[in-house]
Amino acid sequence: MTETRPEIEALETTIAWRLRCLDADPADAASAEAVRRLEALAEDLAGADHAALWTELGALLNWLGESDGVSDYLDLATDYRNRIGVSEHPRDGAAYIGGLLDIARSLI
Repeated sequence: MTETRPEIEALETTIAWRLRCLDADPADAASAEAVRRLEALAEDLAGADHAALWTELGALLNWLGESDGVSDYLDLATDYRNRIGVSEHPRDGAAYIGGLLDIARSLI
C-alpha cells in the first residue's frame, strides 16, 4: 500500500469542509465548484508523477522547519486550499504544487 502525502490529505480535509458547506446550503455555487476542482487536484496528485516538484517542496519545507517558518507555511497553505475554486484556480496538480512552492518561497 502506498503512503498518502500530507498535502493530498490536506486537500481531502478541505473537500470535506466544502461538502459540509454544501450540506448547509445546497445553493452554495462556490463550494460546489471548489469541491469539483479540489477532487480533480487530489486525483491528479495521487495519480501523476510530480516527483521533482514534491522533492523541491520537501526541501523548502525542511528548511522552513529548521527556521521555525513551517507554522506560517501551514497557515498560508490552508488559506490557499480554502480559496481553491473561489479565487484560486490551479489547472492541475503541478500548478497546485507550484502554488505551495510560491508560498514556501515567500517565507524564505
